[in-house]
Amino acid sequence: MKSEQATNERSRKLFISSTVIIVLISLIMSFVLYLNDAPTQLRRLTLENMAKQFSASVTNSHWQWQGEGRPRIVMLSTYANKMGENDSLVETGKKPILMSHQGWPKVEPTSKGCSNAWKMLLNMPMDIGDFKVFADYYDGLTISNSALESVCRYRLSAGPYFEYKVFSGQVLEVKE
Repeated sequence: MKSEQATNERSRKLFISSTVIIVLISLIMSFVLYLNDAPTQLRRLTLENMAKQFSASVTNSHWQWQGEGRPRIVMLSTYANKMGENDSLVETGKKPILMSHQGWPKVEPTSKGCSNAWKMLLNMPMDIGDFKVFADYYDGLTISNSALESVCRYRLSAGPYFEYKVFSGQVLEVKE
């Protein structure tokens, strides 16, 4: 009887030890997968922020174009989020924006033209962390038989992207 109890006790300890090891390995693997996914989410959030800034620059340049009598080029000013001396706005930069006859930032119908639009509107390199942002031009005639559907797609090498409709000034939200 005692040898049977000893065998049962050893089996129980082995079972408990195995269970603890499996649980620990599962927790470690979950943690590793979570940390591996975090940079992907960070890149997506950064691209979403870039899309919002891009959209704001497009909209601001359009309304400035309207207000200034529809010139070929507008000087888009950016301001700090705080007030300066004498409660005045603090200008942080000016950038020239080439405008189309429809009042939207002008894009040459090439991928290079889309890259230039990024640099013109965001005034920053096409990088998100260690990842390069690629600009691709899609001609509306090949997409839907309408030139008005032409888009610039800004994407990472894999994963999320956003699009800018060249003739309507619409910036479409980030997609996978």
